[in-house]
Amino acid sequence: MDAHHLNSLTDRLVDEFSPGVAGDGSLLDRLENTRPGVDDTVVLNLIVAVVRLRNVLDYLLAFLIGLAEHQRIPLRRKLKTGPDLLLAIGVAPVVAQRMGRLGRALHRFPTVAAGMRDGAVSCEFADAIVKGTEHVRRRVKISEEQRETIIRTLSVQLNPAAVMTRARAFAIELAPEPESLPEGAVPVAENTELNEMTLVQTDDGRYTATVDLDVLNGDALVTALDPLTKPIPQPDGSADPRSAARRRGDALAEVVRAYLYGYDRPTSGGVLPTVTVVRQAPVISSGLEIAIPELPDGIVPPADSLGFGGPITATSAELIACDAAVSEVLVDSEGVPLDVGRNQRLFTGKLRKALEVRDRGCAFPGCDRPAKWCDGHHMTPWSEGGRTCLDNGVLLCRAHHTMVHHTGWEVLLGPDRHPWFRPPVDPEHPERRRELIRSNARRTMTLYEHAAA
Repeated sequence: MDAHHLNSLTDRLVDEFSPGVAGDGSLLDRLENTRPGVDDTVVLNLIVAVVRLRNVLDYLLAFLIGLAEHQRIPLRRKLKTGPDLLLAIGVAPVVAQRMGRLGRALHRFPTVAAGMRDGAVSCEFADAIVKGTEHVRRRVKISEEQRETIIRTLSVQLNPAAVMTRARAFAIELAPEPESLPEGAVPVAENTELNEMTLVQTDDGRYTATVDLDVLNGDALVTALDPLTKPIPQPDGSADPRSAARRRGDALAEVVRAYLYGYDRPTSGGVLPTVTVVRQAPVISSGLEIAIPELPDGIVPPADSLGFGGPITATSAELIACDAAVSEVLVDSEGVPLDVGRNQRLFTGKLRKALEVRDRGCAFPGCDRPAKWCDGHHMTPWSEGGRTCLDNGVLLCRAHHTMVHHTGWEVLLGPDRHPWFRPPVDPEHPERRRELIRSNARRTMTLYEHAAA
Protein backbone atom coordinates (compact mmCIF):
# COMPACT_ATOMS: atom_id res chain seq x y z
CA MET A 1 0.00 0.00 0.00
CA ASP A 2 1.51 3.35 -1.01
CA ALA A 3 1.28 6.70 0.77
CA HIS A 4 -1.68 7.82 -1.38
CA HIS A 5 -3.79 4.82 -0.39
CA LEU A 6 -2.89 5.21 3.28
CA ASN A 7 -3.91 8.86 3.23
CA SER A 8 -7.15 7.96 1.48
CA LEU A 9 -7.91 5.31 4.10
CA THR A 10 -7.21 7.79 6.88
CA ASP A 11 -9.58 10.34 5.34
CA ARG A 12 -12.36 7.75 5.04
CA LEU A 13 -11.98 6.75 8.69
CA VAL A 14 -12.09 10.38 9.80
CA ASP A 15 -15.21 11.00 7.70
CA GLU A 16 -17.01 8.00 9.21
CA PHE A 17 -16.11 8.46 12.85
CA SER A 18 -15.28 12.11 13.50
CA PRO A 19 -18.28 14.16 14.68
CA GLY A 20 -19.28 17.42 13.10
CA VAL A 21 -18.70 16.58 9.44
CA ALA A 22 -20.97 17.91 6.73
CA GLY A 23 -23.95 16.06 5.31
CA ASP A 24 -25.79 13.49 7.38
CA GLY A 25 -23.04 13.44 10.01
CA SER A 26 -20.59 10.72 10.93
CA LEU A 27 -21.54 7.17 11.78
CA LEU A 28 -21.14 8.07 15.45
CA ASP A 29 -23.49 11.05 15.06
CA ARG A 30 -26.15 8.88 13.46
CA LEU A 31 -25.88 6.16 16.10
CA GLU A 32 -25.92 8.54 19.06
CA ASN A 33 -29.03 10.27 17.69
CA THR A 34 -30.91 6.98 17.36
CA ARG A 35 -34.21 7.19 19.23
CA PRO A 36 -35.23 4.60 21.87
CA GLY A 37 -37.49 1.82 20.67
CA VAL A 38 -35.28 0.55 17.85
CA ASP A 39 -35.89 -3.10 17.11
CA ASP A 40 -33.72 -5.49 19.19
CA THR A 41 -32.43 -7.21 16.08
CA VAL A 42 -31.09 -3.94 14.71
CA VAL A 43 -29.23 -3.16 17.95
CA LEU A 44 -27.78 -6.67 18.17
CA ASN A 45 -26.68 -6.60 14.55
CA LEU A 46 -24.99 -3.26 15.15
CA ILE A 47 -23.14 -4.69 18.17
CA VAL A 48 -21.86 -7.57 16.04
CA ALA A 49 -20.86 -5.18 13.26
CA VAL A 50 -18.99 -2.86 15.65
CA VAL A 51 -17.14 -5.79 17.24
CA ARG A 52 -16.06 -7.02 13.81
CA LEU A 53 -15.02 -3.48 12.87
CA ARG A 54 -13.01 -3.22 16.09
CA ASN A 55 -11.22 -6.45 15.23
CA VAL A 56 -10.38 -5.15 11.76
CA LEU A 57 -9.09 -1.84 13.18
CA ASP A 58 -7.00 -3.70 15.75
CA TYR A 59 -5.51 -5.74 12.93
CA LEU A 60 -4.71 -2.54 11.07
CA LEU A 61 -3.10 -1.00 14.15
CA ALA A 62 -0.99 -4.11 14.81
CA PHE A 63 0.03 -4.21 11.14
CA LEU A 64 1.06 -0.55 11.25
CA ILE A 65 3.07 -1.02 14.45
CA GLY A 66 4.88 -3.94 12.80
CA LEU A 67 5.48 -1.81 9.70
CA ALA A 68 6.80 1.06 11.84
CA GLU A 69 9.30 -1.24 13.55
CA HIS A 70 10.35 -2.74 10.22
CA GLN A 71 11.06 0.76 8.89
CA ARG A 72 12.80 1.76 12.16
CA ILE A 73 10.46 4.69 12.67
CA PRO A 74 10.63 4.47 16.52
CA LEU A 75 14.44 4.78 16.41
CA ARG A 76 14.21 7.91 14.28
CA ARG A 77 11.79 9.33 16.86
CA LYS A 78 14.29 8.44 19.62
CA LEU A 79 12.06 5.64 20.89
CA LYS A 80 12.95 1.99 21.39
CA THR A 81 10.00 0.01 20.05
CA GLY A 82 6.71 0.27 18.20
CA PRO A 83 4.66 0.10 21.41
CA ASP A 84 6.49 3.23 22.57
CA LEU A 85 4.80 5.09 19.71
CA LEU A 86 1.43 4.10 21.18
CA LEU A 87 2.47 4.98 24.71
CA ALA A 88 3.43 8.44 23.50
CA ILE A 89 -0.16 9.10 22.40
CA GLY A 90 -1.78 7.80 25.59
CA VAL A 91 -2.48 4.14 24.79
CA ALA A 92 -2.52 1.91 27.87
CA PRO A 93 0.75 -0.04 28.33
CA VAL A 94 -0.91 -3.46 28.22
CA VAL A 95 -2.63 -2.59 24.93
CA ALA A 96 0.55 -1.12 23.44
CA GLN A 97 2.57 -4.23 24.28
CA ARG A 98 -0.13 -6.50 22.86
CA MET A 99 -0.13 -4.58 19.58
CA GLY A 100 3.65 -4.81 19.45
CA ARG A 101 3.59 -8.59 19.88
CA LEU A 102 0.91 -8.99 17.22
CA GLY A 103 2.65 -6.63 14.80
CA ARG A 104 5.82 -8.74 14.99
CA ALA A 105 3.95 -12.05 14.73
CA LEU A 106 1.29 -11.51 12.05
CA HIS A 107 3.55 -12.61 9.20
CA ARG A 108 4.31 -15.87 11.07
CA PHE A 109 0.63 -16.57 11.82
CA PRO A 110 -1.18 -16.00 8.49
CA THR A 111 -4.38 -17.78 9.57
CA VAL A 112 -4.59 -15.65 12.72
CA ALA A 113 -3.91 -12.50 10.69
CA ALA A 114 -6.63 -13.48 8.21
CA GLY A 115 -9.11 -13.99 11.05
CA MET A 116 -8.39 -10.52 12.44
CA ARG A 117 -8.50 -8.96 8.98
CA ASP A 118 -11.94 -10.50 8.38
CA GLY A 119 -13.16 -9.27 11.78
CA ALA A 120 -13.73 -12.77 13.17
CA VAL A 121 -10.84 -12.84 15.65
CA SER A 122 -10.23 -10.25 18.38
CA CYS A 123 -6.78 -8.92 19.17
CA GLU A 124 -6.96 -10.46 22.67
CA PHE A 125 -7.76 -13.89 21.23
CA ALA A 126 -5.10 -13.55 18.53
CA ASP A 127 -2.52 -12.51 21.11
CA ALA A 128 -3.37 -15.56 23.22
CA ILE A 129 -2.88 -17.86 20.21
CA VAL A 130 0.51 -16.28 19.48
CA LYS A 131 1.65 -16.53 23.11
CA GLY A 132 0.25 -20.05 23.48
CA THR A 133 2.03 -21.31 20.37
CA GLU A 134 5.29 -19.70 21.48
CA HIS A 135 4.82 -21.28 24.92
CA VAL A 136 4.77 -24.74 23.31
CA ARG A 137 7.59 -23.98 20.86
CA ARG A 138 9.96 -22.80 23.60
CA ARG A 139 9.45 -26.02 25.55
CA VAL A 140 9.15 -28.67 22.88
CA LYS A 141 10.69 -29.11 19.46
CA ILE A 142 7.71 -29.30 17.08
CA SER A 143 7.36 -29.82 13.34
CA GLU A 144 5.61 -27.37 11.05
CA GLU A 145 2.67 -29.78 10.81
CA GLN A 146 2.39 -29.96 14.59
CA ARG A 147 2.59 -26.18 14.80
CA GLU A 148 -0.35 -25.78 12.39
CA THR A 149 -2.34 -28.34 14.38
CA ILE A 150 -1.64 -26.43 17.59
CA ILE A 151 -2.73 -23.14 16.02
CA ARG A 152 -5.97 -24.68 14.68
CA THR A 153 -6.76 -26.24 18.06
CA LEU A 154 -6.06 -23.05 19.96
CA SER A 155 -8.20 -21.08 17.52
CA VAL A 156 -11.38 -22.97 18.48
CA GLN A 157 -11.07 -22.46 22.25
CA LEU A 158 -13.76 -20.44 23.99
CA ASN A 159 -11.68 -17.52 25.29
CA PRO A 160 -8.06 -16.35 25.71
CA ALA A 161 -7.76 -18.02 29.12
CA ALA A 162 -8.83 -21.35 27.63
CA VAL A 163 -6.28 -20.85 24.83
CA MET A 164 -3.42 -20.60 27.34
CA THR A 165 -4.72 -23.57 29.33
CA ARG A 166 -4.79 -25.72 26.18
CA ALA A 167 -1.31 -24.48 25.16
CA ARG A 168 0.13 -25.57 28.52
CA ALA A 169 -1.53 -28.96 28.03
CA PHE A 170 0.08 -29.25 24.58
CA ALA A 171 3.50 -28.50 26.08
CA ILE A 172 3.05 -31.30 28.61
CA GLU A 173 1.64 -33.79 26.10
CA LEU A 174 4.44 -33.25 23.57
CA ALA A 175 7.32 -33.12 26.04
CA PRO A 176 9.66 -36.13 25.56
CA GLU A 177 10.39 -38.47 28.42
CA PRO A 178 13.67 -37.59 30.22
CA GLU A 179 15.24 -40.93 29.28
CA SER A 180 14.62 -40.29 25.56
CA LEU A 181 16.41 -36.94 25.51
CA PRO A 182 19.72 -36.64 23.66
CA GLU A 183 22.85 -36.63 25.78
CA GLY A 184 23.35 -33.25 27.42
CA ALA A 185 19.77 -32.09 26.77
CA VAL A 186 17.92 -30.54 29.72
CA PRO A 187 14.40 -31.78 30.56
CA VAL A 188 11.71 -29.10 30.43
CA ALA A 189 11.11 -29.34 34.17
CA GLU A 190 14.77 -28.51 34.88
CA ASN A 191 15.37 -25.94 32.15
CA THR A 192 16.11 -22.59 33.82
CA GLU A 193 16.06 -20.82 30.45
CA LEU A 194 12.26 -21.13 30.50
CA ASN A 195 11.90 -19.29 33.82
CA GLU A 196 9.74 -16.21 33.57
CA MET A 197 7.49 -13.99 35.63
CA THR A 198 4.89 -11.39 34.73
CA LEU A 199 4.10 -8.62 37.21
CA VAL A 200 1.28 -6.21 36.37
CA GLN A 201 -0.37 -3.46 38.39
CA THR A 202 -4.14 -3.67 37.98
CA ASP A 203 -6.56 -0.78 37.55
CA ASP A 204 -7.38 -0.81 41.27
CA GLY A 205 -3.71 -0.47 42.23
CA ARG A 206 -3.04 -4.08 43.23
CA TYR A 207 -0.38 -6.31 41.70
CA THR A 208 -1.02 -9.61 39.95
CA ALA A 209 1.76 -12.02 39.03
CA THR A 210 2.31 -15.30 37.24
CA VAL A 211 5.46 -17.33 37.82
CA ASP A 212 6.90 -20.17 35.73
CA LEU A 213 9.97 -21.76 37.39
CA ASP A 214 12.09 -24.84 36.88
CA VAL A 215 11.55 -27.64 39.35
CA LEU A 216 14.59 -26.78 41.51
CA ASN A 217 13.79 -23.10 41.96
CA GLY A 218 10.11 -23.92 42.26
CA ASP A 219 10.89 -26.32 45.06
CA ALA A 220 13.03 -23.65 46.73
CA LEU A 221 10.08 -21.24 46.56
CA VAL A 222 7.72 -23.80 48.08
CA THR A 223 10.28 -24.54 50.80
CA ALA A 224 10.59 -20.84 51.64
CA LEU A 225 6.82 -20.34 51.75
CA ASP A 226 5.88 -23.55 53.55
CA PRO A 227 6.64 -22.56 57.18
CA LEU A 228 4.94 -19.20 56.63
CA THR A 229 1.70 -20.58 55.23
CA LYS A 230 0.50 -22.53 58.23
CA PRO A 231 -2.66 -21.12 59.86
CA ILE A 232 -2.35 -18.62 62.72
CA PRO A 233 -5.05 -19.03 65.42
CA GLN A 234 -7.10 -16.00 66.37
CA PRO A 235 -6.66 -14.41 69.82
CA ASP A 236 -9.70 -16.30 71.09
CA GLY A 237 -8.29 -19.61 69.85
CA SER A 238 -10.53 -19.89 66.79
CA ALA A 239 -9.16 -21.03 63.45
CA ASP A 240 -7.31 -18.78 61.05
CA PRO A 241 -9.99 -17.31 58.74
CA ARG A 242 -7.53 -16.85 55.84
CA SER A 243 -7.81 -19.13 52.82
CA ALA A 244 -4.81 -21.15 51.66
CA ALA A 245 -4.36 -18.76 48.71
CA ARG A 246 -4.40 -15.77 51.07
CA ARG A 247 -1.81 -17.42 53.35
CA ARG A 248 0.47 -18.09 50.37
CA GLY A 249 0.17 -14.46 49.31
CA ASP A 250 1.02 -13.28 52.82
CA ALA A 251 3.96 -15.71 52.93
CA LEU A 252 5.39 -14.39 49.67
CA ALA A 253 5.19 -10.86 51.07
CA GLU A 254 7.14 -12.02 54.14
CA VAL A 255 9.87 -13.54 51.96
CA VAL A 256 10.21 -10.30 49.99
CA ARG A 257 10.40 -8.25 53.17
CA ALA A 258 13.06 -10.57 54.60
CA TYR A 259 15.10 -9.96 51.45
CA LEU A 260 14.78 -6.19 51.85
CA TYR A 261 16.03 -6.47 55.44
CA GLY A 262 19.34 -7.88 54.23
CA TYR A 263 22.40 -5.77 53.52
CA ASP A 264 24.14 -8.04 51.00
CA ARG A 265 21.58 -7.61 48.23
CA PRO A 266 22.38 -5.89 44.90
CA THR A 267 22.12 -2.13 44.71
CA SER A 268 19.66 -0.16 42.58
CA GLY A 269 20.89 3.21 41.35
CA GLY A 270 23.91 2.93 43.64
CA VAL A 271 21.92 2.33 46.84
CA LEU A 272 20.29 -0.66 48.47
CA PRO A 273 16.72 -1.12 47.20
CA THR A 274 14.21 0.27 49.69
CA VAL A 275 10.50 0.90 49.72
CA THR A 276 9.91 4.66 49.44
CA VAL A 277 6.78 6.18 50.91
CA VAL A 278 6.13 9.82 49.98
CA ARG A 279 4.06 11.60 52.63
CA GLN A 280 2.39 14.97 52.75
CA ALA A 281 3.56 17.46 55.39
CA PRO A 282 2.93 18.91 57.96
CA VAL A 283 4.41 16.35 60.31
CA ILE A 284 6.75 16.46 63.30
CA SER A 285 10.32 16.29 62.03
CA SER A 286 13.37 16.49 64.31
CA GLY A 287 11.08 17.64 67.09
CA LEU A 288 9.90 20.72 65.16
CA GLU A 289 6.64 21.40 63.34
CA ILE A 290 7.23 22.12 59.65
CA ALA A 291 5.28 25.22 58.60
CA ILE A 292 3.42 24.55 55.38
CA PRO A 293 1.20 27.17 53.71
CA GLU A 294 -2.46 26.17 53.71
CA LEU A 295 -3.86 24.96 50.42
CA PRO A 296 -6.50 27.11 48.71
CA ASP A 297 -10.13 26.18 49.27
CA GLY A 298 -11.25 23.27 47.16
CA ILE A 299 -7.71 21.91 46.65
CA VAL A 300 -7.25 18.41 48.01
CA PRO A 301 -3.76 17.64 49.35
CA PRO A 302 -1.94 14.84 47.52
CA ALA A 303 -2.34 11.37 48.99
CA ASP A 304 0.55 9.42 50.45
CA SER A 305 2.12 7.26 47.77
CA LEU A 306 4.69 4.55 47.05
CA GLY A 307 7.55 4.82 44.60
CA PHE A 308 6.16 2.10 42.32
CA GLY A 309 2.66 1.38 43.56
CA GLY A 310 1.10 4.86 43.57
CA PRO A 311 -1.42 6.33 46.06
CA ILE A 312 -2.12 4.60 49.39
CA THR A 313 -4.12 5.46 52.50
CA ALA A 314 -2.52 7.21 55.46
CA THR A 315 -3.09 4.07 57.56
CA SER A 316 -1.09 1.93 55.14
CA ALA A 317 1.64 4.58 55.03
CA GLU A 318 1.96 4.38 58.82
CA LEU A 319 2.05 0.58 58.63
CA ILE A 320 4.86 0.27 56.09
CA ALA A 321 6.87 3.10 57.62
CA CYS A 322 6.93 1.42 61.05
CA ASP A 323 9.97 -0.65 60.26
CA ALA A 324 11.79 -2.56 57.51
CA ALA A 325 13.79 -1.16 54.63
CA VAL A 326 11.60 1.89 54.18
CA SER A 327 12.63 5.42 53.24
CA GLU A 328 10.11 8.11 54.16
CA VAL A 329 10.18 11.36 52.20
CA LEU A 330 8.09 14.31 53.36
CA VAL A 331 6.97 16.78 50.70
CA ASP A 332 5.13 20.10 50.65
CA SER A 333 1.99 20.85 48.67
CA GLU A 334 4.10 21.31 45.53
CA GLY A 335 5.79 17.92 45.90
CA VAL A 336 9.11 19.41 47.02
CA PRO A 337 10.94 17.17 49.57
CA LEU A 338 11.23 18.70 53.04
CA ASP A 339 12.72 15.80 54.95
CA VAL A 340 14.11 12.44 53.87
CA GLY A 341 13.47 10.64 57.13
CA ARG A 342 15.52 9.67 60.17
CA ASN A 343 17.45 6.50 60.76
CA GLN A 344 16.40 6.54 64.42
CA ARG A 345 12.87 5.67 63.36
CA LEU A 346 13.82 2.05 62.64
CA PHE A 347 14.36 -0.64 65.25
CA THR A 348 17.85 -1.72 64.23
CA GLY A 349 21.08 -3.00 65.76
CA LYS A 350 21.12 -3.59 69.51
CA LEU A 351 17.59 -2.24 69.92
CA ARG A 352 16.26 -4.77 67.44
CA LYS A 353 18.15 -7.51 69.30
CA ALA A 354 16.61 -6.36 72.59
CA LEU A 355 13.11 -6.62 71.08
CA GLU A 356 13.90 -10.13 69.83
CA VAL A 357 15.15 -11.21 73.25
CA ARG A 358 12.09 -9.83 75.04
CA ASP A 359 9.34 -10.81 72.57
CA ARG A 360 11.03 -13.89 71.00
CA GLY A 361 8.97 -13.33 67.87
CA CYS A 362 5.52 -11.94 67.13
CA ALA A 363 4.11 -10.80 70.47
CA PHE A 364 0.48 -10.98 69.37
CA PRO A 365 -1.45 -13.50 71.51
CA GLY A 366 -1.29 -17.01 70.09
CA CYS A 367 1.16 -16.25 67.26
CA ASP A 368 4.41 -18.20 66.88
CA ARG A 369 6.03 -16.35 63.96
CA PRO A 370 9.82 -16.15 64.58
CA ALA A 371 11.55 -12.84 65.20
CA LYS A 372 13.22 -12.72 61.76
CA TRP A 373 9.78 -12.51 60.12
CA CYS A 374 8.58 -9.63 62.31
CA ASP A 375 8.40 -5.84 62.06
CA GLY A 376 9.28 -3.44 64.83
CA HIS A 377 6.07 -1.53 65.66
CA HIS A 378 5.83 1.71 67.65
CA MET A 379 3.15 1.44 70.36
CA THR A 380 2.83 5.22 70.28
CA PRO A 381 3.24 6.12 66.60
CA TRP A 382 6.44 7.81 65.53
CA SER A 383 4.40 10.50 63.74
CA GLU A 384 2.75 11.34 67.09
CA GLY A 385 6.05 11.76 68.89
CA GLY A 386 6.56 8.15 69.93
CA ARG A 387 10.17 7.28 70.70
CA THR A 388 12.15 4.49 69.08
CA CYS A 389 13.02 2.60 72.26
CA LEU A 390 12.46 -0.79 73.83
CA ASP A 391 9.49 0.33 75.95
CA ASN A 392 7.72 1.79 72.92
CA GLY A 393 8.46 -1.12 70.59
CA VAL A 394 6.94 -4.52 69.94
CA LEU A 395 7.62 -7.24 67.39
CA LEU A 396 4.65 -8.12 65.17
CA CYS A 397 4.43 -10.40 62.16
CA ARG A 398 3.09 -8.77 59.03
CA ALA A 399 -0.41 -10.24 59.45
CA HIS A 400 -0.80 -8.96 63.01
CA HIS A 401 1.02 -5.72 62.23
CA THR A 402 -1.61 -5.07 59.57
CA MET A 403 -4.36 -6.04 62.01
CA VAL A 404 -3.15 -3.59 64.63
CA HIS A 405 -3.03 -0.72 62.13
CA HIS A 406 -6.31 -1.40 60.37
CA THR A 407 -8.73 -2.91 62.90
CA GLY A 408 -8.41 -0.86 66.07
CA TRP A 409 -6.26 -3.14 68.19
CA GLU A 410 -4.15 -1.24 70.75
CA VAL A 411 -0.71 -2.22 72.06
CA LEU A 412 0.27 -0.94 75.52
CA LEU A 413 3.27 -1.44 77.78
CA GLY A 414 2.31 -3.40 80.86
CA PRO A 415 3.76 -3.04 84.38
CA ASP A 416 6.02 -5.99 83.59
CA ARG A 417 7.46 -4.04 80.61
CA HIS A 418 5.94 -6.50 78.17
CA PRO A 419 3.41 -5.63 75.46
CA TRP A 420 -0.27 -6.00 76.27
CA PHE A 421 -3.05 -5.98 73.70
CA ARG A 422 -6.52 -4.44 73.87
CA PRO A 423 -9.03 -5.61 71.21
CA PRO A 424 -11.09 -3.11 69.21
CA VAL A 425 -14.51 -1.94 70.29
CA ASP A 426 -17.28 -4.40 69.41
CA PRO A 427 -19.68 -2.31 67.28
CA GLU A 428 -22.61 -4.47 68.38
CA HIS A 429 -21.71 -4.10 72.08
CA PRO A 430 -19.78 -0.80 72.42
CA GLU A 431 -20.39 -0.74 76.17
CA ARG A 432 -18.66 -4.09 76.73
CA ARG A 433 -15.41 -3.87 78.66
CA ARG A 434 -12.31 -4.45 76.56
CA GLU A 435 -9.98 -6.64 78.61
CA LEU A 436 -6.24 -6.50 78.10
CA ILE A 437 -4.51 -9.57 76.72
CA ARG A 438 -0.90 -10.52 77.36
CA SER A 439 0.88 -13.08 75.27
CA ASN A 440 2.38 -15.80 77.45
CA ALA A 441 5.37 -17.48 75.79
CA ARG A 442 3.73 -16.52 72.47
CA ARG A 443 1.81 -19.79 72.27
CA THR A 444 -0.88 -19.25 74.86
CA MET A 445 -2.75 -16.22 76.01
CA THR A 446 -4.00 -15.00 79.36
CA LEU A 447 -6.84 -12.58 80.01
CA TYR A 448 -6.36 -10.00 82.74
CA GLU A 449 -8.98 -7.67 84.11
CA HIS A 450 -6.29 -5.25 85.19
CA ALA A 451 -3.02 -4.78 83.41
CA ALA A 452 -1.24 -1.82 81.88
CA ALA A 453 -1.82 1.38 83.75
